[in-house]
Amino acid sequence: MLSYTIVFLLIYFLLLGVGIFIGFFLQQKKEEGFRKCEHRVKLSELVVLVPFRNEEHRIHTILNSISKLKTFPKEFVFINDHSEDDSRQVIEGANLNCNWQVLDLPMGASGKKMALRYAMSQTTSEYILQLDADVSFHEEYFDELAKLGSADMYLMPAIMKAENFLEHLFEIDLNVANAANTGASGLSRPIMASGANMLFKRASFDEVDNFESHKHAASGDDMYLLRDFRENDKQVRLISSLNNAVFTETPKSLKEFIDQRLRWLGKTGDLKDHLSTSIAMLQFILTLIFLGVTVCAIILAHWEVLILVFVVKSILDMILFLPYFIRINRLVTWGFIPFYEFLFPFYSIILVLLMYMYKPKWKGRDVYSKS
Repeated sequence: MLSYTIVFLLIYFLLLGVGIFIGFFLQQKKEEGFRKCEHRVKLSELVVLVPFRNEEHRIHTILNSISKLKTFPKEFVFINDHSEDDSRQVIEGANLNCNWQVLDLPMGASGKKMALRYAMSQTTSEYILQLDADVSFHEEYFDELAKLGSADMYLMPAIMKAENFLEHLFEIDLNVANAANTGASGLSRPIMASGANMLFKRASFDEVDNFESHKHAASGDDMYLLRDFRENDKQVRLISSLNNAVFTETPKSLKEFIDQRLRWLGKTGDLKDHLSTSIAMLQFILTLIFLGVTVCAIILAHWEVLILVFVVKSILDMILFLPYFIRINRLVTWGFIPFYEFLFPFYSIILVLLMYMYKPKWKGRDVYSKS
């Protein structure tokens, strides 16, 4: 059994070493060129869209960030998706020294996707920046944005900040996925997008938007839009630098975390992205093998094998993921990787089972329409 375990660890090291470690450094080389273009993003031609629904207790974070800015885009547009709390009043009471407005989504239209498209119909600009209503960013965020060369789409970091042990485990799960996305981008192309921090050209959006193909799904505006840009050979660039990052809270409960991950998993098959699906399947196979080795070691009382596989795999992960965690300045969370290693196989299997047994809600609504 020891020989099989060593073979598994070698294969795991080679796959992760290429996909995460080498891909990360190739991506950094790509990003160096994104700021050397002659044509750059113009802030005077940039409208920021912030959809919100019942964010009364969280929207103050983005409002505080806006109030500290010294450089501004053309306009901030907040789109009210039929909120049932005082979110609108909180925005209107904020001290924002810039151009801004609040739009109310018309009756008969609902959801983040409709909110974004309605706001685009009410504004004009060359670029659209999509932000979530609960993010924060540093004072130089838009100065750094203006250094980027012109492209059809930029996928930029949305970094969670944990506050306790459980939240660190939630954060690691996203960071590991983002590290894989960064590696995939370095080797080939991005496979994930976050609508919490996404920049794109309006003209390119108008050309490729295929809303009819995914209007049945309430969430996923980011991933479906990435698919539309990719399938139409648009220039999509990923940025991993903290200079272009926004920050957000982790889920505050296990249920909120599970609901979020199930929404993300539900989109994978629907997107029909063969690269993303292949990576997910490879990860699941490696997880099953890891779990199988662990169970066999326990049943056969091969404790030296059990210790070897956990210790070596944890060390490999900590080494290979270290450059990415340094890049996003989350070394505190990086230290929780061994705990995450222990829980991940069980968590993965539970998620797969729940995909067929449980349907999460999003903003109080069904994720997928019944029609």
